[in-house]
Amino acid sequence: MQNVTLKIHTSLFKKSFFLFSLITILCFLIPVNTYAEGEESNLSVKAELPDNQLTKDAGYYDLEVKPGQTQELTLKVYNMGDKETTAKIEINPAYTGASGSFVYALDASKRDESMTLPLSDIAKTDEFISIPAKSEADVKINLTIPTEPFEGIVYGGIRVTDAEGEKEGNSKSEKEDSGFSIANKYAYTIAMRIRENEELPKSDLKVKKILASQVVGRNAVKVNLQNPTPTIIDKVTYDAKIMKKGSSDVLHEHKVSNYRVAPNTNFDYAISWDNKPFEAGSYQLEMTAKSEVTGQTWNFKQNFTISAKEAKELNAKAVDLEKDYMKYIIYGSIGAAILLLLIIILLVTLSKKRKKKQRRKKAKGKRPANKKGKEARNGSGRQPSGAKRKPAAQSGKRKR
Repeated sequence: MQNVTLKIHTSLFKKSFFLFSLITILCFLIPVNTYAEGEESNLSVKAELPDNQLTKDAGYYDLEVKPGQTQELTLKVYNMGDKETTAKIEINPAYTGASGSFVYALDASKRDESMTLPLSDIAKTDEFISIPAKSEADVKINLTIPTEPFEGIVYGGIRVTDAEGEKEGNSKSEKEDSGFSIANKYAYTIAMRIRENEELPKSDLKVKKILASQVVGRNAVKVNLQNPTPTIIDKVTYDAKIMKKGSSDVLHEHKVSNYRVAPNTNFDYAISWDNKPFEAGSYQLEMTAKSEVTGQTWNFKQNFTISAKEAKELNAKAVDLEKDYMKYIIYGSIGAAILLLLIIILLVTLSKKRKKKQRRKKAKGKRPANKKGKEARNGSGRQPSGAKRKPAAQSGKRKR
């Protein structure tokens, strides 16, 4: 009986442990997918440089102007295709991209609060122009300089795209599961820099905010940097480190060089979390930015916090996230130990109940036999005390 009980205990333990292991393994599985494409255009562009051009051999406009000045500029647009097409013309401020280059695709509604005079307020043109097949057309850009003098540089670009391609859907923006948006629009941009004199104010950089975020679906901390001055900051090297608050151990680090910052813009400098999950807590940023052109250095030291809610939401969306397997091993071991302890307690309890039941059955089986034996002994022995004895039988009758 003991062997049968032991086999049952062993079988239950094996099945329970196998089930727990299977559930633990199934918790580690995750998939990912990306996609992108683009199309070329039959358009090309060329800037016709005016007399007030400062950089004579440049392929962009670099103009010195005076307060209240008006001027007409010419931009040539070429159509190399076999049919007539329509070009869309946009004049936008220059923004600083996350990769340290200039971006001209956003209008002035996205500008930084320090940008008081966007290029689109100074330069105007028609939104569309038709160009015959295998031909060219002139885009006229009208400059109106404010009568109030301005400081530094007004910077932006003239962006030319194929409007026919837009109508056909070639410019449709595709948003992938990773959170990365790609526009299929093929655009040409001619930069435009306008200033009233060559003396520029001193450049500056500031940290506006630090937040936990993602880049192409991967966890990263973004440091939002601002250039509040009307100057271009060139050849910038950034070196950023993140530590736990109060610790000197570097958790994550990112260093880049040859970045540019457009005037009066802000941008996100991303520090990868190295495919690790965010953990709620307080952190410290130590960052240095240095411009080889101006010789300026900016040092930043700032605390920030990642909340439990932010960490949970971002980790749930993150792709290629490395799991903290040691944590799972510890939790799994604790769970397995608790499960094993519960199984042992259950088996011991069942075993005790079974033995108790067997003892009761044995006791019930012995009780009737003992009673009969006692009665037999009482019948064959002496009479109990107090019982009346029967008189002895007489051998003959008594004579009267």
